[in-house]
Amino acid sequence: MMQLTRNANDAAELNQLEPLAQRIAQSIQSLLGSFTKGAFQITTGTANGARYPEWRIAQNPFSAVFRYAMPKRGEELLVHLPGSLVCQIVDLYYGGSGTVQARSEFSAAEMRFLSGFGSQLAPLLKSHIDPDEGSPFEYIRAETDLLQMAWPKSREAIIVQSFFAEGEAIKPSAVSLILTTETLRFLDNRRSVEENQEAPTDAAWSERVRSAAMRVKFPSRIVLTHCNVSFSKMLTLAPGDILPLLLPAQIPMIVAGRVFARGSLGEANGRAALMIEKIEKEMDQ
Repeated sequence: MMQLTRNANDAAELNQLEPLAQRIAQSIQSLLGSFTKGAFQITTGTANGARYPEWRIAQNPFSAVFRYAMPKRGEELLVHLPGSLVCQIVDLYYGGSGTVQARSEFSAAEMRFLSGFGSQLAPLLKSHIDPDEGSPFEYIRAETDLLQMAWPKSREAIIVQSFFAEGEAIKPSAVSLILTTETLRFLDNRRSVEENQEAPTDAAWSERVRSAAMRVKFPSRIVLTHCNVSFSKMLTLAPGDILPLLLPAQIPMIVAGRVFARGSLGEANGRAALMIEKIEKEMDQ
């Protein structure tokens, strides 16, 4: 088996594929699960670098490769399914047990499945990889002769994102998403642009909220004094009665029903004024 590579230099870059790989795994699981009529699961493996010729020659020739193109980007990507997995899925779909004999060619029913699966997967891949409405994403065809399938020299450096499929009647199988290094670069650039676009938006929104909050007006009261009068005393009050008042050492400033600050009474510009001496800690926080 060919050894895929993941060195210290590219590990961080390849790790950025993980969120995308998880979303693609869910889409493939949902799509293939509709054929298997039972529990079916796709889990995400690792992403590694490879050379296309070495990867191709290391695969079982009995397999299917779905080719997708991004014409605007000038790029192409592949989804690889082992032939044995395809046979099991189709057998289950038609009421079988999922147990199939080893062979080297797909049946007519399996070829119809490949065509339908490839077409149905295209919009799901586009939504995850290149959601720009103005950027076409095309399903080319399913290749069943892997040894005869070649890519241009410019696309030989590839990224292999692995997945693992298994179910109640499905033997564990390896599924792969093949990207070129240029596609990986495009994904990384798009992620950077999205992050840069989000940052100003968040900052602008925060500034608008702060600005709006700063303009909110609260009713405030300066309470010079108060006195407590019993209800019975209030009932007997009459014009001419005197209530003794005492000015407190610190006069409270009440905002929205709570003491915000305390100060002393004085004069400024010929008018009575309150000099703030203390901000209540609870309100300050």
